[in-house]
Amino acid sequence: MSSLIWCDDYSVNIRSIDNEHKLLMEMVKELDSALETQGHVLLQLVSAALKQLSHAIRMHFDSEERFLLLNNYPDSVNHQKEHNALLMKLDDFIGNFSSEQLVFTEQMSLYIKDWFVRHIILHDRKFGNFFRDKELATPYGMN
Repeated sequence: MSSLIWCDDYSVNIRSIDNEHKLLMEMVKELDSALETQGHVLLQLVSAALKQLSHAIRMHFDSEERFLLLNNYPDSVNHQKEHNALLMKLDDFIGNFSSEQLVFTEQMSLYIKDWFVRHIILHDRKFGNFFRDKELATPYGMN
C-alpha cells in the first residue's frame, strides 16, 4: 500500500499547521497498518484507527478554520466546504465499517490520501502563499 511521506512541497509555511499535517500523515500510516492486519483483530484495529483519524482531522479542520477566520482569509468559506466534503465521506466510511460491513478497503484509504495531498497542494498552500510575509493572529494553542 502506498504511504504518505512528508515533503517540503506540502508545507504552508505556518509551523503549527504543517505540524498538524505531519501528524495526520502519521495517523493515515497507522490506518494502513491496521488494514494489513488479518482476522478478527482487523475490525477492532481499523475501527479504532479510523475513529482516531477522523477525530484528529476534525480537530485540525477546526483549528485551521479558526486561523483562517481570525486572519480574514477571503476564501475561508470555500475552504470550509472542502473540509466538510471530506468529513461527510469519513462519516460514511465509519458508518459502513462500524456496521460490520467491512467495506473500508484500500480504495477508501487511497481516497483519504489523495484528498489529503490534493487539498494541501491546491487549497492549504494557497492560503500559505496568501499569508506569506503578513502579521498573523493565531488562536489559543497555535504557534
